[in-house]
Amino acid sequence: MEYTANPVIRNIEATRKKKGFTMKQIADHCGRSVPWYADIAKGRRRVYLEDMLLIAESMNEHPKNFFTKKLSETHSSNKSA
Repeated sequence: MEYTANPVIRNIEATRKKKGFTMKQIADHCGRSVPWYADIAKGRRRVYLEDMLLIAESMNEHPKNFFTKKLSETHSSNKSA
């Protein structure tokens, strides 16, 4: 598997693997092909909001769980530096 610098995609993939879902199961739920999902997982394709919502739904997850920090937390930590 290729490395992606996108933390959201890394979290999506970590969740998928932890829950035991295959790329095919996610792609099927989204009405897409396995290469479509594989390209997202490998950082070769952008994930759009509509797709992220379907991916989250396919794993019974809330999309917010794919994000590591809130914008306000990031902004606050930059102020104190």
